[in-house]
Amino acid sequence: MTTETLSDTNYLLEQLRLKNCAAFSELYDKYAPALLGIIHKIVKNNSIEEELLQDVFVKIWKNIERYDATKGTLFTWMLNIARNTCIDYLRSSEHKIQKQFTNELKPVDAVDNNLPYNPENSELRGLAFRLEHKYRQIIDLVYFWGYSQEEVSRMLNLPLGTVKTRSRNGLQELRILYKNLYKN
Repeated sequence: MTTETLSDTNYLLEQLRLKNCAAFSELYDKYAPALLGIIHKIVKNNSIEEELLQDVFVKIWKNIERYDATKGTLFTWMLNIARNTCIDYLRSSEHKIQKQFTNELKPVDAVDNNLPYNPENSELRGLAFRLEHKYRQIIDLVYFWGYSQEEVSRMLNLPLGTVKTRSRNGLQELRILYKNLYKN
């Protein structure tokens, strides 16, 4: 980082702490595309992404005094706010998603008891919502949203070993639910 960029960032932070609207506009113009990209990767719902981006910037505006340069860069701090906002959104909407997938469950032909594992299978996703929250969260992010276990570890601020264990245990419980649902 150049001295000019560092001083520009420091000046921008100073102006943000003074609640300067022009500084906030500059911050938005500079960082909104990157944060929107992160939000898109986590939420994958175009209709809600802009709203979440707005929420992120409101949180940044209200909490700029909490930013501590000794703990990381401004972008890293804002990135964490964006991730946490997305995770909060995913958690709050779980009941809506669960209801949607539960309503989509359809009986499977009794002859076809050996359906292949398919993450796009709505029955399987509906079953995942019956798991305990700590397993459901990991299974949803890894197997349905496509994140690596390392990414989930960082996103949820959990040790990688915990994510792997919950993933394995969640899959075992999901297999049991799946077998019980289709054993008739």
